[in-house]
Amino acid sequence: MFSSIEALDHFFEAREKVGIKPGLGRMERLLSSVDQPHLKKPVIHVAGTNGKGSTVTYLASVLKEANYQVGTFTSPSLTNRQAMIQLNGESISDQAFLNYANQLKPILDSLDEANNPASLFEIIVAIAFLFFAEHSDIAVIETGMGGLEDATNLVDPVVSIITSIGYDHTAFLGETIEEIARHKAGIIKPNRPIVVGKIVDQAREVIENEAQTKGAKLYQLGENFDVIWVENRPYFKDEHETIPLRLRLLGEHQFFNTALAIKTLAILDERISNEQIKLGIKQAHLPARFEQISDHPIIVIDGAHNTESIDAFIDTVNKSYQNVEKRLIFAAFRDKPIERMIAHLEPHFEEIIMTTFDHERAESAAHLFEVSNHQNKQVIEDWQELLDQIRSEKTTKKVTFVVGSLDFVGKVREYFK
Repeated sequence: MFSSIEALDHFFEAREKVGIKPGLGRMERLLSSVDQPHLKKPVIHVAGTNGKGSTVTYLASVLKEANYQVGTFTSPSLTNRQAMIQLNGESISDQAFLNYANQLKPILDSLDEANNPASLFEIIVAIAFLFFAEHSDIAVIETGMGGLEDATNLVDPVVSIITSIGYDHTAFLGETIEEIARHKAGIIKPNRPIVVGKIVDQAREVIENEAQTKGAKLYQLGENFDVIWVENRPYFKDEHETIPLRLRLLGEHQFFNTALAIKTLAILDERISNEQIKLGIKQAHLPARFEQISDHPIIVIDGAHNTESIDAFIDTVNKSYQNVEKRLIFAAFRDKPIERMIAHLEPHFEEIIMTTFDHERAESAAHLFEVSNHQNKQVIEDWQELLDQIRSEKTTKKVTFVVGSLDFVGKVREYFK
């Protein structure tokens, strides 16, 4: 047994070496050993390349407003592992985290002895299901990667959502949109409704075929519901409702994430009122999504970590910060499409600074500098020293954007707090 949260942390740090392990066999054994907690409460299951975190946040905020006890599982966390598992916005306590890990310890030992160790992600997912089974009315579960072989994919959801499909985790999910779409479509379950965001035709065909095969009713953004603009104001619209959208989160893409959440809620529980929806959406807040963390000087952070999220970030920058000098600080994981991401970013910033951070997957600042073609680029290895220097520029009109891996952006956010 784990004697303390420190002992558990030590175990988890060592367990990180196991890495990513697609497949559901270990999860079936883990969850069977603790009486199938993932089947004890209703679940909304959310997959997608981008927009998962925002959509989960909108869903949880409205459900909380409608007096549900809402469990959420998201990854990665900006702070610690416990923050991946929340109830009504509060992280699972260290003691509960430890207790549930100890419930799993016998089966973890058994899997280790069989030379088939559970990954860190699988263990945390199992802890989340145990916690939600005892404490939530409903759980909103975000996939870690893909869907088909993701550790979360043993749930029997009341509704599933695929937010978007783009190029990410290609080493595991495939090099083409069709291959990636097959993995995302893996969360579609027989006779369970599926809500889908705006996706390209190749992906849509894969998802439509899977939904038809499974007898799953498909609700497609742009067809069955949409975001419309009336006098420059956005509204959610389907065949029944037209609801004004007032958000704290910036970016036009957030309206589409909101629409996915509202349509899902309409399918889930028609007793949720429009007032509860409007209030829940308005109150929803997601750290590190185009979040301003300093006023003088202005510093904005954004966890854009693949090409599609970079493009959404750029769109928001260009709409929100016109006619000002803009500086970019960038760091990313080496397994991301770094060259494409940098190429998309470069035209929109007068200055680019490449840095790095403490993580085994972090790309070196020197390599980021090497692949950049920007005329005004530099390398600063120590991002804390860099930000201290920028913070001293109280009167500058220059706006600084800190962008890249959520792990990096989370470290920056904590440093400012």
